[in-house]
Amino acid sequence: MNLKDAKPRLNRKKEFFFFSVIAIVAMVAGSIGVYQVLVDGNHGALTNFVPWGLWVSAYVFLVWLEVGMILSFFVVRRYFKIEGLDIMAPVVYLAAIAALIAALFTIGMDLGHPFRFYKAYTSPQFGSMMTWMIWLHTIYLFILGGELFFYWKGKDSVKRNKKWLDRLAYISIPFGIILIGNIGGLFGVIAARPFWNASVLPLMFFIASVVAGLGLLTLLHILFSPITGTQQYKDVAYDLARIFFGGIILGIIAVMANAVVIAYPSIPAHSEALRLILFGPYWWSIWIIHIAIGIIVPLALLYFARKNLFAIGSACFLYIVGFTMVPVNIIIPGLAYPSVGLEGLQQSFHHYKLTFEYGPSGVEWLVVTFAFGLALLIFTVGYRYLVEPYIKEYFPRV
Repeated sequence: MNLKDAKPRLNRKKEFFFFSVIAIVAMVAGSIGVYQVLVDGNHGALTNFVPWGLWVSAYVFLVWLEVGMILSFFVVRRYFKIEGLDIMAPVVYLAAIAALIAALFTIGMDLGHPFRFYKAYTSPQFGSMMTWMIWLHTIYLFILGGELFFYWKGKDSVKRNKKWLDRLAYISIPFGIILIGNIGGLFGVIAARPFWNASVLPLMFFIASVVAGLGLLTLLHILFSPITGTQQYKDVAYDLARIFFGGIILGIIAVMANAVVIAYPSIPAHSEALRLILFGPYWWSIWIIHIAIGIIVPLALLYFARKNLFAIGSACFLYIVGFTMVPVNIIIPGLAYPSVGLEGLQQSFHHYKLTFEYGPSGVEWLVVTFAFGLALLIFTVGYRYLVEPYIKEYFPRV
């Protein structure tokens, strides 16, 4: 790796202070919602008929990002032979851990009794996919932590323990794939929800995860790669952008194929959820945020400005922003209508919690704000005190 012209982003005290303040402010504001959940038992606008909402969507989004990023990082290094990414390893693992911890926090707030999580370890029911999800998350977190530990110990530690790092990397891949498949399966096995009940759902989750993770990996390279200023830095960005462009196209084909399979038979239990996604109360979330901002604009930037680093970074950022709507538009519409034969359920009893109408409340937004603030704080502090010392060993004069 030619580091002669590199301009690493180190000793950025102002940036560290700025993002630390943003993270702390987000956590302080979000703690109001966390308090209401833990003390008052306030679960926002969730209803008896729509028990999963913003929190589960945020959890799925974060898990997709971090697992997809690890998978794509492994593939582009090992099989696409993209050089210049190895030095990004601690940044990638740190970002993945930050996202995973935020995801676990968010789903923990969704539980009716979050402090009973330990029972999944002390009294596991391995016939439950939820139990497998918790155990897989725990193992995956230890794998990522183990990889990051060697980088925290320094460049010499990485060289001495290269075999262990390779082993952990190879182990993380099947665990990541199984974890994504498990989350897809958790939805796919619910027979009472025909919109989810499909064997293709785990595969759809896997494709969505890898494409989104590749976008995040590309964005992290542009923002944090220590080889900034070199030709290799540009070449890596161009290569990642090309792969990302192809990934988006693949994702579009997969989604369209799935939509045709759902719509063509005109089965009411399937088509109603699809109608809610496309033309329901939150139609703008898919047409404007996801498709227009999150797909069309990034594709245009990646095609017409493929040699512009700012355009590539903007395309990745916009795709991730638009991607936030994907789990929302899978989870909520799958719940927001009565099952076949139970169309009169909402009229049978009258209570504000007995409704299919759902929109995230202030408490839910506050909890998500806390979770994202927590992820930002972990990444900011970790980058300052773990990643920077490692990178400085390559650039002692900086």
